[in-house]
Parts: sequence; C-alpha cells; structure tokens
Amino acid sequence: MQLRADIQLQTAIRALREVVAPAVDGSNALAVEQLQIVIGMLQLMAARLPLQARYDRDELSRLLEFSTALMAALDDDRYTDITTTLRDTSGEGAELLARAQVDPAEVLRVIRDLRTHSGALITAVYHDGHDAERVCITALTLAQADAQLLRERSWVLPMGWESEPESLPAIEDLLK
Repeated sequence: MQLRADIQLQTAIRALREVVAPAVDGSNALAVEQLQIVIGMLQLMAARLPLQARYDRDELSRLLEFSTALMAALDDDRYTDITTTLRDTSGEGAELLARAQVDPAEVLRVIRDLRTHSGALITAVYHDGHDAERVCITALTLAQADAQLLRERSWVLPMGWESEPESLPAIEDLLK
C-alpha cells in the first residue's frame, strides 16, 4: 500500500480508466458522465496537491494583509472588542506563517535523501563493518522499521484491513 497521496491518486485514476470505465454500460449516459467527472476531479486533485500548502500559505498571507487594512481603516472605539480579537488572531497568523514557509516538496526531498543515504550506510556497514557494528545497525534499523510500520498501519486504518483496529493508536497520536 502506498501512503503518498499523489501516488494513491494516480493509482485510483488508472484503475477507474482501465478497469471501471470499460465495465460501465456505455448506454448508461449518467454513469459514464459521473465516471468522467470523478476521474476529472481526481486528476485535478493530483495536479493541485503539490500546491496545496503554498495555496494555504498564500491565503493566510492575503488574509493577514486584509485584516491589517481593515483595522487601519477603522479609527472608531465602537469596534475595539472585534479589532482586538482580530489583531490577536492576526499576530497568531503572522507567527504561524513565518513558521510555515518550508515547502512540503523540500521536506519530501530530504526524506527521500535521508532514506537513500541511510540505506547506503547500512549497506556499507554490512559489507565492511565489524560484528558489533552490524548488531547495533540491525537493532536501530529494526526499531525504525517497527515505528514506521506502526505509523503506516495507523495511517491506512480507515481502509478496514486490520483484524483488531482497536489495538492500533490513532495516527494523530503517533505524529510528532
């Protein structure tokens, strides 16, 4: 099972095109139309997914500018309670925006690089290392794999594949 939404979407689109679409009765115009709409929506989601975080940051930035302009336009005590709350929320938003500048694509790139280079180190240790190093690397690798597997099983829990779903923690509890 693939966890990355972009790959899941491409897989779903392909299944709909190659398996479901040929099985749909062509004389059922509504079914054909709805299938095409669903495929189109999934294609749009796949195309826009890499931009979602940037879109949200852009919206937050624009709303911060808008709220600042609104507050600057009003010089009236009648709105003090509302402007105080808006000013506080704007401050929170500005702080959050400053922290949210990391591009998710960069995070994913570094994740992939870390996987690649960690794998290279493990391979090198198994090729040239001493037994004590191999034992240590094995324990670290197994612990990492166990934690990753638990996260992945929790991530796909809503799919209904687990025989004892209550035994797994919620994904929100496993994320730092």
